[in-house]
Amino acid sequence: MEMEGSLDWTRLPALALTFVSERLADPQDLVRFRAACPEWRQAVPEDAHQRFQPWIVESDHHDDSGNVLFYSPVSGDYHLIHVAALEGRRVAGYGAGLLLGIDTDDELSAVLVNPLTGESTEAPRLPECFHGTLTHGFATDPGMTGESEVVVVVYNRPAVGQARGRVALWRRRDAAGWATVPSETFWMRMPQLRARLLAHGPQVLEGEEAAIVAVNGHAQGHVEWLPGMRGAHVIEHGGQVRVLVRREQPVAAAAGDAPEGPVSPGDPLPRLSFELRNTLDADGEAIDWANAPELHGTVIFQSPGSSCYVLPASDRFAGLSRDCVYFLSWQRQEVVDQDGGVGDGNPFGYFLCKWDMIGRVATVVEKIPGNWQLLKPGRWFLPTFQY
Repeated sequence: MEMEGSLDWTRLPALALTFVSERLADPQDLVRFRAACPEWRQAVPEDAHQRFQPWIVESDHHDDSGNVLFYSPVSGDYHLIHVAALEGRRVAGYGAGLLLGIDTDDELSAVLVNPLTGESTEAPRLPECFHGTLTHGFATDPGMTGESEVVVVVYNRPAVGQARGRVALWRRRDAAGWATVPSETFWMRMPQLRARLLAHGPQVLEGEEAAIVAVNGHAQGHVEWLPGMRGAHVIEHGGQVRVLVRREQPVAAAAGDAPEGPVSPGDPLPRLSFELRNTLDADGEAIDWANAPELHGTVIFQSPGSSCYVLPASDRFAGLSRDCVYFLSWQRQEVVDQDGGVGDGNPFGYFLCKWDMIGRVATVVEKIPGNWQLLKPGRWFLPTFQY
């Protein structure tokens, strides 16, 4: 029996619920709103996740506690989320708002999980060629690729006695399993290989690629490479694959060794630059930004050793600069606190920076608050509750 004067919150007008949900910019607030009751969940527009801006996730391939730390540059808040499906698993990959966890005791067992909703999908066992190696991966976002489903990609470095590294592709929820291809076959042909996987299945794709190797004596492309190797990162947009190369000069470790002096927000960073290429070859030539029309007006989020997000500029990213690469970097900092005293003695800080692909200059956007650990680099993560 309803008490006199009490309010049934499930019976609020749908228009009022939608009005409130549209003003929740933080992904976790919106997830909690949707979880309150079916009526509130129904009031949230299906495309609400499209207004989320990227988070930064702390990467630690030794941590299997299920605790994942996120930082939101928009709100300035940290979110420590416990993901039950990741207990006993290390986070090995990111993408499409999902985390790829690999069992620390069974390196061929993997799970795909959304940290916001807690929903998880067990992956088929990884191919045997991933046994005894440190596996990494990522998931593609259908909202960016235009494909019908999330595709998970895992890769490794060559093991002892193994001629080359391998890449395996899996269509989420497909019981047919993984398609394994040589790593040099994959990276510059990602859209084509994914399309064939989705259209014909893993066995057909794997057989076709094996036939190419049998005829040519090597895989098509024949460039042995892994994400982050030689500072190169593959970026994909509009069906076109390019290579973004991060060129970084060494930063002195001692406080007195850096002639440039301390860096503060807005200062140029001459120690770092980016260039665009059409090939993964170590001696590949740079191409001008004007010759990559599919990237014009986009915002690129680059992470160390992993895939990049390439997103079209829109009202969603109104506070971000077009034709720029956003990245994270350790830089010199002032060690004096606001009261004029000495800080923690650490001459370096972790900064969010951007590189202007047209103006060819890097600037600091903001310092990441707190004491970010050097051995746990931040990676971009685009939260969603869609997948």
